[in-house]
Amino acid sequence: MGAAAAGGPEPGQAPEPAAAPSPAKNRPQRLYALDLLRFIAALLVVSRHWLAVGSVYLGNNIRGFAWGVAQPIHIEPPILAKIGSYGDLGVQLFFLISGFVICMSSWGRTVGQFAASRVSRLYPAYWFSVIASIAVLLAFPRLGMHNRPGLFHDVLTNLTMTQSFYSTGDIDPVYWTLAAELRFYLLFAIVVFFGVTYRRVIYFCWLWVFAAMFTHMTNNGTMDAFLQPQYAPYFIAGIAFFLMWRFGPTMLLWALVVVSFLVGQSQVAPDPAAYPEIGWHYPRWPMFLALVAFYTLMALVALHKLDWMRWKPLATLGALTYPLYLLHQDIGFTLISYLHEHLSFWPTLILAFALVLALCYLVQRFIEKPGQRWLSKGVKKSLEAMRRADAEGPPAGPGTGGRRRLLIPHQAPTSAPAPESTR
Repeated sequence: MGAAAAGGPEPGQAPEPAAAPSPAKNRPQRLYALDLLRFIAALLVVSRHWLAVGSVYLGNNIRGFAWGVAQPIHIEPPILAKIGSYGDLGVQLFFLISGFVICMSSWGRTVGQFAASRVSRLYPAYWFSVIASIAVLLAFPRLGMHNRPGLFHDVLTNLTMTQSFYSTGDIDPVYWTLAAELRFYLLFAIVVFFGVTYRRVIYFCWLWVFAAMFTHMTNNGTMDAFLQPQYAPYFIAGIAFFLMWRFGPTMLLWALVVVSFLVGQSQVAPDPAAYPEIGWHYPRWPMFLALVAFYTLMALVALHKLDWMRWKPLATLGALTYPLYLLHQDIGFTLISYLHEHLSFWPTLILAFALVLALCYLVQRFIEKPGQRWLSKGVKKSLEAMRRADAEGPPAGPGTGGRRRLLIPHQAPTSAPAPESTR
């Protein structure tokens, strides 16, 4: 492994300072606490959609109502709707965890290895989700997706996961966060390209902090789309928490966390007007307390205060999180709409959640695991083919400027250049 991939200095570059932090010893092999936090984040998002909003936007002013009413607060205990109203903060918790995990998984990897790990992690369950969601919505048309114009083309574009970049509607509204994740990966791939080191990650985080502030101040749409100033604080804080976990806390890392929190809390505010289905004007202070709780929990993980969590079923919960996030809205709402015809609120809620969890387990077991192996192997073979193509080929000849001329494998080489004596 090269020096850059291993995190060491590159030729001609000054080495890292001798006083650089060293990795903490005796770290657990798996962070079960993060598995639990991931599942909590997914439950928060589910509670927002199932208990507070209760409807899904299908495009062209078409909205499907899972419970058959415009405001779920009228058919359930009001406390559930009020708690669920804050469930969208699960996205902020997801982004905190994502910053932590992406920095961890990229350490010592090349850009190709980083890309292979992310592609194989995201796409198998996502492809299944797109196909399964549209199949369920069309086969059980209670929510009205079959009335959506351009549906076939939208489905094909959704398979790329880049539909929002082309102003194409998401088949399932929850997919919007995946576009935010992809942009974060593209940004962090810059660090991976140069080699992930402690110092480079610190520089990257502080540059992103100030670039995001400048973007917000100038209202530059292009930079806003790439730097995501509304979500950057959570990714950055997650990265800082990982560096604490691996190398130990420092004042500079705590400063990153504090600045990220102060900026992040200023960006969250209730917007009941955008969701009239919620049915009540909820205050802002619980959102602040929720962010304090999220940052505190991540700090406990970073400081190894939750290393005692070794309950193996938590790993299963963590594995179910991604399928649960992908499948709970379109498919979950369809389940609720049909079950609620025959059952009251509580049996409908419990049975729908149990069925969705069972589906998530099957997806994780029979789609995600083999799909990840297949896709990771395919991407790695493709990268190896690129490296072989760059390394092979005929020797450089006269007039090529010292460069090798690569041949397309299925083409025969052109006639050799004439000797110098015949020119």
